[in-house]
Amino acid sequence: MIDKVDKRFRKLLGRLFPGLFSRLYSTLDSPQRVPVQEAAYRLAVKKCVQSGDRALDVGFGLGYGLEILGSKASALVGIDVDRKAVESAQRLVRELAGVEAIRVYDGQHIPYTEASFDIVTCVDVIEHVPDYTALLLEMMRVSRRAVLVSTPNRRPEYTRRNGRPRNPWHLREWSYVEFDGILGQLPGVRVEWHFLNGPWDGPFEVGTEIAENTLSLTPILWRVA
Repeated sequence: MIDKVDKRFRKLLGRLFPGLFSRLYSTLDSPQRVPVQEAAYRLAVKKCVQSGDRALDVGFGLGYGLEILGSKASALVGIDVDRKAVESAQRLVRELAGVEAIRVYDGQHIPYTEASFDIVTCVDVIEHVPDYTALLLEMMRVSRRAVLVSTPNRRPEYTRRNGRPRNPWHLREWSYVEFDGILGQLPGVRVEWHFLNGPWDGPFEVGTEIAENTLSLTPILWRVA
């Protein structure tokens, strides 16, 4: 029934009832490769992934992040709350070397044991999640070395007068100061900050300080003993 609901009405329902996000939204509704997301995955490959690594992509969407991670990682797993996306991406198990599994998960509990992956990536997902702290802790739980998170920098042109994001599926967007404060509360984590700077369609420069043209906040959360 929900699949037949008009897209505009689904967006309204998503605003009114954010807990229904995973049932109302599918990345297949408007499939497109997002340049800043690709830049985030390339940053993960450059800064985090080592040859032979096992990597988990949380909220893989269309799956092109797995393709980028697969240029260096040896084993790949993708999980998503979007059942349509998972069904569509099953082909990657056959077509992309190293993909072990593509799975639906409940958006709360990552279905793997502690330290199952060397690297975890989560690109343009956390802004959709009601309990974002729980997601961060879950990703750190299943990672052995690091988690890379990328999320939109809150910019005036993408923000309504009431402070809510213009994107109807985003529950919130953060400034650098706000997000840094959240990450600073996580136990056993060293935050290495990176910023993707440039226009929506790129190209992007990776900075270590926030800039006027910062489009995405892309910190790496390193595990510390």
